[in-house]
Amino acid sequence: MEATDRLSEIQQLFGNIMNKSEVLTKDYMRLIDSVVKTGTIPPKYKELIFVALSLTEKCEWCLSYHLKLAIENGVTEDELIEAAFVSFLMAGTPALMQSIKMEEFYKELKGQQ
Repeated sequence: MEATDRLSEIQQLFGNIMNKSEVLTKDYMRLIDSVVKTGTIPPKYKELIFVALSLTEKCEWCLSYHLKLAIENGVTEDELIEAAFVSFLMAGTPALMQSIKMEEFYKELKGQQ
């Protein structure tokens, strides 16, 4: 599965959820905005945190979404590799193995810029 496929699935899911429960979805989006768009940690570093957590939790949807935002916020491939090793320290080899997907998604998404 490609990163763009995962991104499309996320968009479809949220479109369906929004149609079924607009109030809950708006509350969820407001929570996301309050965490992502406010505070003292710059967006680039928040996205690195999200990438590391996505690897730790083995969530390809999360990984594709936050990798795209990380690239848009100027995260480098070297920073992503370092984040993958942080994930490895916290969650072991299965989290590190997710960096295979991260590398595939990175090449795909970086190529779209």
